[in-house]
Amino acid sequence: MTTVLPRRSTVRAVIPPDVLPPWPLRALRATRVWLVLVASVGVWELAVAVLDVPNYLVPAPSAVVRELLVKPELYLGALGSTALAAVLGFAAAVVVGVVLGVLFARSPLVEELVYPFLNIVRVTPTVAIAPLLTIWFGRGLVPVVVAAFLIAFFPVLVQVVLGVASADRQLVDVLRIANASELSVLRKVQIPNAMPYLFSSFRVAAPGAVVGALLGEFLGASTGLGYLITVASGQLNTSAVFLLAGLSCVLGIALFQVCVLLERRLVRWHPSVRL
Repeated sequence: MTTVLPRRSTVRAVIPPDVLPPWPLRALRATRVWLVLVASVGVWELAVAVLDVPNYLVPAPSAVVRELLVKPELYLGALGSTALAAVLGFAAAVVVGVVLGVLFARSPLVEELVYPFLNIVRVTPTVAIAPLLTIWFGRGLVPVVVAAFLIAFFPVLVQVVLGVASADRQLVDVLRIANASELSVLRKVQIPNAMPYLFSSFRVAAPGAVVGALLGEFLGASTGLGYLITVASGQLNTSAVFLLAGLSCVLGIALFQVCVLLERRLVRWHPSVRL
């Protein structure tokens, strides 16, 4: 006699489709930061008008905009000069930081001999070094680039050392057992492991390069946003100071966002990257 077993019912998991929120809510989420910014500027304008705050203390946003419209070539030219110095200093910091970071991570002797001198430079305030840069290199682009480099360099160095040194030891040992060269170990394991750390350092180093460029322009330049800030503050032109501070902020945010976009493009495989 043949026994017929009852058929088991198959239960299939059903994943509900993503439900998009209504378009007004999506639009609000996309623009809420800008809405808060616009509202803040409106409150600022209203407060200055109602409280009758003197222009030399806190100018209204409309006065800051008028300052830009009166001399756009002056301010945009200064923005370009500061951006050039910041980008050059940041690029130099990335190159030198990556090279030294790899050397430090792979050679404890090199790190032991060189790092104390770098640490001396690191703990010395850049504002104390900037006058020396002016004496050594004169007034111009070079001391400003060096000041930007000094601030942007150390975050890159520290993160590259951490990224290379924290590579998976088992993978490194497997490659070495397979007679892989040290260059192959570096290229296939250690450098990819250091990439998220490197781009994480860019988030600090890129705005830091802007700060360094401004500092260099404060003390040893004849152009740029930092130089104009010193001139405007000496003339009690508060509207110009607010405008120049705002342009500096825009420049730092722009460099930061470029680094974030590069990170999302090049290191999108890492779980810490938000796409």
